[in-house]
Amino acid sequence: MYFTLKEPNKDKKSIIYIRYYVKKEKNYFKISSGFSIHPKDWSKENRLPKSKRGGDSYKLRRITDELIKLNDKLHEAIDNHGKELTIGHLKEHFSKKKNQIIYIKDFWEAFIKEREEMEEVGLKMIIKYRAMLNKTLRFEKLNKKQYKLNDLNDNFYSSFITFMRKEYNLNDNTLHRYMSIFKTMLSWCSKKGYKVLSDYNNIKIKKFDTNDVHLTEIELRLLEEAKLTGAKERARDLFLVGAYTGQRFSDYSLFEKADVRDGAIIKKAKKTKITAFIPLHKKLKNLLDKYDWKLPKITSQKFNLKIQEVCKDLKIDSEIKKVSYMGKNHTETILPKWKLIGSHTARRTFITLMSERGMPDHQLMQIAGIKDVKTLIKYKKFNLNTLIKTSNKLWS
Repeated sequence: MYFTLKEPNKDKKSIIYIRYYVKKEKNYFKISSGFSIHPKDWSKENRLPKSKRGGDSYKLRRITDELIKLNDKLHEAIDNHGKELTIGHLKEHFSKKKNQIIYIKDFWEAFIKEREEMEEVGLKMIIKYRAMLNKTLRFEKLNKKQYKLNDLNDNFYSSFITFMRKEYNLNDNTLHRYMSIFKTMLSWCSKKGYKVLSDYNNIKIKKFDTNDVHLTEIELRLLEEAKLTGAKERARDLFLVGAYTGQRFSDYSLFEKADVRDGAIIKKAKKTKITAFIPLHKKLKNLLDKYDWKLPKITSQKFNLKIQEVCKDLKIDSEIKKVSYMGKNHTETILPKWKLIGSHTARRTFITLMSERGMPDHQLMQIAGIKDVKTLIKYKKFNLNTLIKTSNKLWS
């Protein structure tokens, strides 16, 4: 086997390289396999992924299968050229298969297929990838052209971004998310050894702060004390679990008793893989016990609609100015607060209220599973009245 890790001593995933010493030139041929693995899952002795059961076993087996195919491909070149083998022969040999894929839609399909098979992302992300592929196909249809990877230059991106704005009426923040997905796919192409024009690094779409909201102390108490039944009660209770823990909906909707150790819920986030340490305080425990730790199952979309209904009924309707940017233009819309409330509002409510109550940033980050202060600050949405009271107190 002729495989090695690019960064074998770091505590993060490393690219697996094919490495072979060419005697004729007294130099090494080196090329990316297109796969990454954490060093703890890599066998230095066998130069292959370790054999494991459960967890990531399927993913590791698939990487092993693909590496064996690449190993066979290397031997094919060695057998063809014998002692006359050169680095140029190997470069040509390994580029043959890549040249069969030239159109951008084919790269999208290959990228999505690998992500699905490797189970590197969830269904929600796969849906976003496919949405981006469909938008690319729509762009090609309007322009009556199939784009190749080497067509993707500054002119392409400028036209594509203009198309996305006009065709789908996207604001800059949404467009930023879509183009980040596009760049992820192109980065994957580059790691696979395909030649990608560096122009994609020039894609710059400014992301603006959004008018994300949180509940105030009074509004949270209204929600806690509301007499509700049925679906509205279940949505309210789910929201409160989020507001009591600071977790994302995808994490707090899956709490289990098995996650409790030494008076805290210890849970690794699905999205970031960061472990959060959440104190199991009385309000939270009572709410989880109410459902015997089997919280109601509901999609985030349906949850958002239902919690908005609840907040509308409770007259959580202060006027909020929502600003959307589209290039040099921006629009302002006045909306009642309940229309902006969703599953993520619970996480923001926890972080903001706990901060206002005096909880130190490092404790907030440990509970909410946030690894840097910059991200934490984005979640903090201070109440103006609170800031005025604090300021008056400090200056009195």
